[in-house]
This record gives sequence, C-alpha cells and structure tokens, in this order.
Amino acid sequence: MKQMRMVLVGILCVALVVGFYYYLSNRTPDSVQDTQEISEITKITTKNLDTSYPSTPREVIKFYNRILTCVYNEEYTDEEFDAMAEQIWKMMDADLQENNPLEQYRETLRADVASYQAENRIIATTSVCDSSDVEYRKVQGYECAYVTASYFLQSDTAFNRANQEYVLRQDSTGKWKIYGFAVIGGSDSNAEE
Repeated sequence: MKQMRMVLVGILCVALVVGFYYYLSNRTPDSVQDTQEISEITKITTKNLDTSYPSTPREVIKFYNRILTCVYNEEYTDEEFDAMAEQIWKMMDADLQENNPLEQYRETLRADVASYQAENRIIATTSVCDSSDVEYRKVQGYECAYVTASYFLQSDTAFNRANQEYVLRQDSTGKWKIYGFAVIGGSDSNAEE
C-alpha cells in the first residue's frame, strides 16, 4: 500500500512538472501581446515583389487595387507614399515603365491623389472580375490577359462607379505585368441634398 502511494505521488509530481513546462512553453510573453497589428500600408510596402510576385493576372490587379485604396484613402508619410508608388511601378510592363520613369510616375500619382483629396473623394470599394472572366490572348507574339476591375468612388456630393479593363502582358520570367488600361464605363449619381 505504501509503495502504491509512492508511485501515485511520483506520477502526480511528474504530471505537475510536465504541466508547468507546457504552460511556460505555450504562454505568450507580454511583449508579444502588446504589439499592434501590422497596417495595410506596411504589408504593401514590405512585400517583396521579386520573391513573391502575384501569380495570376487577377491577383496582380487585386494587389494593385489594395495599393490604390491606401494611396487614395489613407494617411501616410512621404516615404510610405514613395514605397507604394514604387510597388505599383514594379508591376508595370517594361514598355510602360519606359514611358513613365519612376520619378515622373510618383509626381503624376501625387498630383492625382491631391486632386482626389481636394474633392474629398475616396475609393470606397474595389472589385476584380472572376478568374473565369479573365480573357487570354496572344498579341504580337506576347501572352496577354484582360482583367476588368470596378471602383466605387465616393465624395461629399456624389457617388461614381468606374470600370477599367487592364491589359497585362507576360514578361520573359512569366510574371504578369500591367501593360495598360482603358476606362470601359461607369455611372454617376449625385447625392440628394
């Protein structure tokens, strides 16, 4: 009987030690709990497009729209703006980059954002066509994809929907790059005062 108690006490001690070790190894330190969630701007600006480039034309436009939403809607530093503009520029086809050098593109984008801000306009929502709606064609020896995106814009006095068709061209490494876009329609509706 005494031997049985010793075995039970031994098992209980081992269980307590294992339980305490499990508790210590799985608890979250206070310093980790105090960290804030990473902002969307930080997620965008720290994404390495050299190693984790979006794999489909639709994913390229979805990431592009995430950047646009931040650029037009959020507050950020000049460095963050420059980094977001550079991310967009990296997704452009080489021919489009040649026609829009990075510094020129930044200034054009900055002016467009200032225009939106002057009108208190924001990009309320964006959407991209389904994967099955992406059209693929071979144009002048290049693989091209046509992706439609919709933008719901909101200002103090009006709502506007803009639709754009993006043309993406596959580069020599297989990445889909934005070659150009065209406005394909939309609608205006004024808010009633």
